[in-house]
Amino acid sequence: MDWMKKRNSRKQRQQRNSDPLAASPAISLQGAACAYDGQQAVQPLSWSVQPGEFWVILGPNGSGKSSLLGLISGAERASAGVVNVQGRPLAEYSRRQLARELAVLPQDGLPPLGITVRDALEMGRFPYRDRFGRESDIEAAKALLARIAKRLALTGLLSRRLDELSGGQRQRVALGQVMAQQPKVLLLDEPTAYLDIYYQLDMMELVQEWRAEEGLTVVAVLHDLNLAAQYAQRLLLLREGRRVAEGTPEEVLTPEVVGDLYEVMPPIQVGHEEIGVPQLLFRARSGKSGK
Repeated sequence: MDWMKKRNSRKQRQQRNSDPLAASPAISLQGAACAYDGQQAVQPLSWSVQPGEFWVILGPNGSGKSSLLGLISGAERASAGVVNVQGRPLAEYSRRQLARELAVLPQDGLPPLGITVRDALEMGRFPYRDRFGRESDIEAAKALLARIAKRLALTGLLSRRLDELSGGQRQRVALGQVMAQQPKVLLLDEPTAYLDIYYQLDMMELVQEWRAEEGLTVVAVLHDLNLAAQYAQRLLLLREGRRVAEGTPEEVLTPEVVGDLYEVMPPIQVGHEEIGVPQLLFRARSGKSGK
């Protein structure tokens, strides 16, 4: 891969093969739960994600999707159970250590601040800097950021401020920032929200390429079921903080399951040989404006 520094050298592969943690799930929850003011946002859940997998979490509003991401990232404290990342309990990581293993792309991406694109990308390198803000290999870091900027078509925008960019462009910068962290696990909280169709597909394609070429583990929250079916290997369906189903798109995106989950008429399932995964057509309930 010409735009990201390869981690998969022969020596590194040998080290991973001899490392007992190398065979561990990238993410593992053991009875993990999350509560706010005594209300359970995520019911006790045991769930694992293997290295290199692409999962999408689906469910209606208030089903606990973002809370689950918060549990995995450490943004939310578990009210019960244990969360492991790369074979280690989340509580054992320092902030800097965790940032080398896991990155989060939030729903809003980067706000329209007065900093430049270059500054925003450089902020992604904080896990690798010392207390004085210095990198151990400055030239290698500069080369990495240049490759990322080129891959994301940001080279010509490096001196522009974020508040001068469109929402789609800022989301590309946000992706570049988490790429600069060089994580092994990427969490995406509705990364295509507020984006038009072009930028939705653009974002998902970039993430898919990164995952395929670097062995990245991806867990995303999406609302678009058809988009999820096209990119995810496996899906986790939630309702009221509980797991309703999990499996491949073909296994869980059935009209009956989806209709019951979202309390809508069972959608029409269509197939297309070029896409190769189920796509759903939704219908409004005749004569009703709500559920």
